[in-house]
Amino acid sequence: MLVSASRSARTIALTAALGLVLTACGSADAEKKTEAAGAGTGQNSTTSASKANGPVTVKDAQGRAVKVAANPGKVVVLDWSVARSLTQLGVPIAAVPKPNGELPTDLTPLKSVKTVGTLFEPDYEGIAELEPDLIIIGGRSGNAKVLKEMSKITPNVIDMSVRTDDPKQRMEVVADRYETLASIWGKSAQARTNLAAMDKSISDVKTKAAKAGGTTMFVQVSGGKVAAYGPGSRFSAVWSEFGFKPVNAPFKKDGGHGEEINQEFFLKYNPSRIVVLDRSRAIGQSGKPALDVLNSGLVNKTDAAKNKKISTVDGFSWYLAADTPLSYIAAANDLTKVL
Repeated sequence: MLVSASRSARTIALTAALGLVLTACGSADAEKKTEAAGAGTGQNSTTSASKANGPVTVKDAQGRAVKVAANPGKVVVLDWSVARSLTQLGVPIAAVPKPNGELPTDLTPLKSVKTVGTLFEPDYEGIAELEPDLIIIGGRSGNAKVLKEMSKITPNVIDMSVRTDDPKQRMEVVADRYETLASIWGKSAQARTNLAAMDKSISDVKTKAAKAGGTTMFVQVSGGKVAAYGPGSRFSAVWSEFGFKPVNAPFKKDGGHGEEINQEFFLKYNPSRIVVLDRSRAIGQSGKPALDVLNSGLVNKTDAAKNKKISTVDGFSWYLAADTPLSYIAAANDLTKVL
């Protein structure tokens, strides 16, 4: 699938913005910041003193137009993509869900903040006690039921979920949500720079993938079971954005949650590389490591195994906080390992 024309225009504009930053700060320093972001440790605070001048009208994922006061002080966030976005932008967060496992280095500032329930079951009383200026829901908490309950605490609630029926449009929605969040705190220039860095990391991998050729299979291992994902799934960016070629398997068009497969599937479609998400590890559950599950006679006969092109990915970035620039940069780094 091709990147949409609107995204191409945005990429040109964002690349130009990044070019201005490189000119001002020196290309070497800027590259170091980008590399740090890719490792999940970057905190771009160059515009931390920025302030929005007035209320921002936010069109959220539930189709509402919500007027949000500029620079809200006490913010409760119930989605890890949003939490990662705001942390990268230098916005303090008052409360988050209880983490399933260890948070990545870039989210170290959130290890000491109050936890208010889980992604699936928010602690409404705990949130109400905080008297937040703004509540941001999204992803697993981004639904009408949670919105209704949060609206009893404060009318200042927005849903920043990334939803689209067309995988080709997902990156447009990711960028729109990120820019919207940044505008609330007057950090639009910083957002454009961060998005440009994301676009560059994706473009670099796409170029390498085209030269590498072959096919790529993405699988998720959970509780000893293996599911394969293809274009149109929740991990469709592997093919639509990063430019890898899928195996010639008959994936269902609505296979957003993957299709359970057996070991014979690997040999039948013989991928050049296999990208693996260890879901159990991502959500903090014990279990047999994903690569041990895949270590079988049939999988080991694939071209991917013979050429040592089987690699796991960062579960937090791919599964818990997929819709934010730093996670796409982490994904780019993961995919580079199998090229």
